[in-house]
Order: sequence, then structure tokens, then C-alpha cells
Amino acid sequence: MKKRLLMGGAALVLLLSIFAKPASAGEFPRQKLISSKFFNESQMMIVEANGWDTKYAKLSTYEKVNGVWMNVFGDMPAMLGYNGFAQVMKEGGGASPTGIYNMGLGFGWAAKPADSKYPYRQTTSYDYWVDDVTSPEYNKWIYFSGNPYSRWKSFERMNHPLYKYGAVIKYNENPIVAGKGSAIFLHMWKGSTSATAGCVAVSETNMKTLLSWMDSKKKPLIVMGPTSEIDSYLYARNEKLHEIDVMVNGVMQNYDQPAVAIDGRTLAPLRGIGETLGAKVEWDAATETVKAELDGTTVEFKYLSNIAKINGVNKALDSAPISINNRIVVPLRFLSEAFGADVKWDASKNAVVINK
Repeated sequence: MKKRLLMGGAALVLLLSIFAKPASAGEFPRQKLISSKFFNESQMMIVEANGWDTKYAKLSTYEKVNGVWMNVFGDMPAMLGYNGFAQVMKEGGGASPTGIYNMGLGFGWAAKPADSKYPYRQTTSYDYWVDDVTSPEYNKWIYFSGNPYSRWKSFERMNHPLYKYGAVIKYNENPIVAGKGSAIFLHMWKGSTSATAGCVAVSETNMKTLLSWMDSKKKPLIVMGPTSEIDSYLYARNEKLHEIDVMVNGVMQNYDQPAVAIDGRTLAPLRGIGETLGAKVEWDAATETVKAELDGTTVEFKYLSNIAKINGVNKALDSAPISINNRIVVPLRFLSEAFGADVKWDASKNAVVINK
């Protein structure tokens, strides 16, 4: 029988109101929106401006801790291209791109910051970024010891004074489209009122802070655009997740939201698993908590909280309950073992096997 996580009417209305459209900061904190859409990455920078045509922006940082995205540093002032953000990018347009991009290699002509573990390349006078739209090496970093003018019509020197510290923003890479814009970096600014040619720039102190904070294992992203558009970019994110089969007492389960593997943990729909084990499950929309009761044991979870309760006693979670496709999913092993079930992993079946 197909199990569905059917919440009470009030809860369903709440979730539909959250996910039917991008939510404003006042309606739904941005951390919650990020937590419900980004699963395979654990670090994010958001660069936003008050409109399309301004060079002034701010950069905020977020990191996922035990399943919950939290703000890390205070807002950092940032500078954009002298034409602000572009809806359609073109080479030499003087504007910064919008959207969501992976962060690439850190770089700089200065030595790598001592406390940074992020991949970093120290540049030389032979390092160039090609912005010649006629070259097959367009939008690529090339090391070349010859005369650059004999090879390209246009290029950037990677030992530019403002590239003391920087990191590549992986824009226009897959595929590379000639003329769509090149050499988009996060780098040190010239000053707090000096626009860029299309990059994002912050102070030297903040650039070093970011290089020390970024962790390639956490797959850092950068989200760029006017504040009015940022939430729509976040909401549109649709990541593919690794699905996990669940077998309970010898029966393979079929939930409308499958169990998934996130950060090395298996999360499964709470109502589906709970009711399969025989528990009574209740959702409280007002407090965003869900309670499951079975044989005198009560387990309580709160949406996006790393603390659960078993019979009123706080228990730490290594992964908080989150929402996937309007379904609340929780750590499968924690819930099952709280009710006395035996939980094993069967690699041959790519399945969690639960017996009670």
C-alpha cells in the first residue's frame, strides 16, 4: 500500500503557502528557503543589490550545519560591474551576471592566506585569462610564457593589482559561449565606491576571510542578482537526490517522497515511516512540530531543529528535519531506533532494512 505523508488541513495549507511561490523575507526566512532547496552543497554566498542598475551590493554567507542553513558572517559591502546586474550578459558589457554558480579555484599574486584550506593558485606574469571572443581559448585561464599579443586580441593578466586575492566564479563554463562574458571573479576591490568590469569585489580583509572560510568539500555556491529576484532563483533550484529503498518487516515500502541520502544520512518521510511502524503521528502547524507515539514512547521533532525529544528528554540530531517536495523528512535511524526497531544497511539492495 502506498504511504502518503498526509498532514492535517492546517499543516497542508501552511506548506502550500510556503512552497507555492517564492516567499519574501518577512513571510519565510531565507534560511528556510535555502534548507528546502539545497541539499548537495553546504556553503553559499548571496550577492544582492537594490535594483539592476547599481554598482553597490552586499554579500552574505550561509553554511549548512547538521541539515540547517545558517548565516555565518555579517553582511559584507560589495561592488558590482559599473552597469550593475545584466539580464543578458555580453562581453565588455560592464555588468555582473545573475543566477547561481559554483565557486572555482582561489587565486592571487600574494601567497595563500595561512589559515585557508581552499584550493589556491599563486599567479605569475605568465598567467592570463582570455577574453578574446575569436579565440578557442575564450574564457579560459592559460599559462603562456610567450608574447600574449601574438596569441590573443584581448586578455586579462592574472597578476593584476586587484587580483592580490580572488576566486573564480564558474560563469559561462558549460558550455562556453563566445561573447556571453568572461573572467568573472570574486576579488579584492579598489575601493568601497569603485565599480568592477563585471566581477564582484570586496575589501581585502573580507576577501581573505572568504578564502579562509570556503571549503571545497562543502561545494560553495554564489547566488547573484537584485534582491527582488534572489528568492526566485533559490526557489527554482531543483537538485537530484540519491534515493534509498526502505524495507520494514520484510516489506519494501513505497512512499510518494522516497527516503534520500543527504550528507551521509538517510532521511525519510516521518509519517510514512512512523505509521508503518504502527505509531500515531500528529503535526502541529502552529509550532512546526510533529509527534509520533508508539507503545508508550513519544518522539517529537521540530522542523529545522537539531533537537528532538524522546518522552520529553532532549536528544541531539546529526541532521535536522527538512522539507522535500512538501514532505517532512527526518533521520530514519533515529526515529526507528527510538521505537525499539533494529536498523541495518543492506548495500546489495541499496536499502535500509528495519525490523520491529
